[in-house]
Amino acid sequence: MIRRTSSAVALSLILASPVIAQEEGRIQLGSVDLIPELNSQLSYIDNVTYVSDDEESISSWASVVAPQLKAVTRFSTHEIALAYRLERGDYFDSDADDYTDHLIRLHGDFEFGDRHRLDANATYEDGHDERGRRYSNGDAASLTEVDTWKETGVDGTYSFGALSARGRLDISAGRASLDYDKNFAAYLFRDRDYTDLGAAFAYKLGGQTHAVIEVETTDIAYDLAADAANPLDSVENSILAGVTWRSSATTKGFAKAGYKEKDFDSAQREDFSGAEWELGMMWSPLTYSHFEVSTSADTRETNSDADFIETRDYRATWTHEWVERFSTQAGLVYFQDEYVGSPTEQRTDDVTRVDLSADYQFRRWLAFGIFYQFSNRDSDRDDVTFDRNVYGVTAKVTL
Repeated sequence: MIRRTSSAVALSLILASPVIAQEEGRIQLGSVDLIPELNSQLSYIDNVTYVSDDEESISSWASVVAPQLKAVTRFSTHEIALAYRLERGDYFDSDADDYTDHLIRLHGDFEFGDRHRLDANATYEDGHDERGRRYSNGDAASLTEVDTWKETGVDGTYSFGALSARGRLDISAGRASLDYDKNFAAYLFRDRDYTDLGAAFAYKLGGQTHAVIEVETTDIAYDLAADAANPLDSVENSILAGVTWRSSATTKGFAKAGYKEKDFDSAQREDFSGAEWELGMMWSPLTYSHFEVSTSADTRETNSDADFIETRDYRATWTHEWVERFSTQAGLVYFQDEYVGSPTEQRTDDVTRVDLSADYQFRRWLAFGIFYQFSNRDSDRDDVTFDRNVYGVTAKVTL
């Protein structure tokens, strides 16, 4: 109901507004602001399909064009935004990897007085997995085109308690459905639904430091099982506790640790119970220089014959604004995926990615950038290891 009602309100306001005005970055149609944006990218990729060193790789130039239009309206203390994004990717030397993605997102931010707030979202995405990613790891040649899918979802968070109050309670719920387009029997077992319920409580300890506790349960139901007697359906339950803080204008962070269980409906699957954590900090020694570090531990759904993936990741980023219009960013990501419960062979992946970029704001409405990305995966399975380099330039245009 949230999605249907809010869409009707936003569209009726757009169609009924006869007055047009223009401000920086947006067009005003009565009570609705239209915010257009165009992002584009030209890159050279030396390993398009993520193949190992033992296989012949595809190298290609690729272009990405991604226009986006966002409509925003405000009434009373509420805000509704409807956005559509189209992304088209063309590979000059590999037509099989071309793609067209669509994303529609409806967001509502509602305030019912100082103590009551509701944040609601509805999304529809017509997306893709690159050849050699996710379910085609180490087997990109089996696909003659990218692996496309559609995902729909709704979620909402109700918050009780004023922002300045000592205590605040958030209650959340959501549902998402993932459906791959391939209808071959070997692919149908990937389609699934997620149902989430959660609650979080924050208590002010003093200043801008809060103690937090979060609980969440997720029911994961697959449309079809590769083995009817041994489905991947499961229920995940987790609890995290910790603190969030902002000790000064230069430092803020969060530290949460807890426990997670993943219980499969099938007795033949290996249940999981273990530690879960989320830690991160941002340090800004200067107003124009920021360092961020974070780490987390969690589980993900499998993309192979394993029961699930236990993952840990570590990230570090440095962003620096050298002059008013010129900035750079350097990032390092490392994560480890352990495939638990595989009946064929042990598999642990170690993935490292380096991201370097520089951006120049040529005009208020025009920005250019250059970037380089290196990614590497080492694994117990030789066929899924890869090295990949991407070099590119970007452009962003607004009003």
